[in-house]
Amino acid sequence: MSDQLDMWGKREHPEKPGIDLRCCDVAEILAECRGARLIMADPPWRYRDNPGGDSNPEQTGIYAGLSDAEIIAHLDDAFDCAGPACRMAVWYTWPKDEEWRSAGGAGPRWGTRTTGGAWVKSPHVGVGYHWRGHSEPVALFTRGSCGRPGSMLANAHVSRPTEHSEKPEAWLREWVEAWTEPGDLVLDLYAGLAPMARACLATGRQYIGAEIDPVRHQMAMARLWRMTCP
Repeated sequence: MSDQLDMWGKREHPEKPGIDLRCCDVAEILAECRGARLIMADPPWRYRDNPGGDSNPEQTGIYAGLSDAEIIAHLDDAFDCAGPACRMAVWYTWPKDEEWRSAGGAGPRWGTRTTGGAWVKSPHVGVGYHWRGHSEPVALFTRGSCGRPGSMLANAHVSRPTEHSEKPEAWLREWVEAWTEPGDLVLDLYAGLAPMARACLATGRQYIGAEIDPVRHQMAMARLWRMTCP
């Protein structure tokens, strides 16, 4: 292990071959990445009280989030990062659905939107745009001919919620194995604690991801390191 220390006094985690998880803004990797076979987008939707009364007021201010217009611009720019046949999976919440569609969805260049299933977060509440007891559906967009979605995404994946809405790594492994081949490139726009990076490391896929928060980035790197160096 490297003896160089990072800004928190912890040892740096050596890079994993084929895994490029950066602490940077999304725009940096959008400008560089080309030829992705799968694009993962779990945006930090800007918090907004739900008029229906079932939003999570205690979590206001946990993270600033991005506006719908900013997210749509990122998703539209991601079209240039896609290879000839590429899927983009976008996580969102039901309260965002109507306003996100009205604002332009994934931008004008992506293909028809289809469903990719949902993550049901149960039974507790926690950090997030909405109560954690609610589901987060996945919208799928395609560039080129990708075939039909894998059948494992037809039903919801139910799991206990974890820190900062981290998605189930086992489910993401099913995504990359169904939709990509070993060596293909996966682009992760808002990596968070980077479960997709761990799924790619475990399945032999190339990975490029961005996480702007340095604390979450360091935690994600530590989890990647522990996969092969207990």
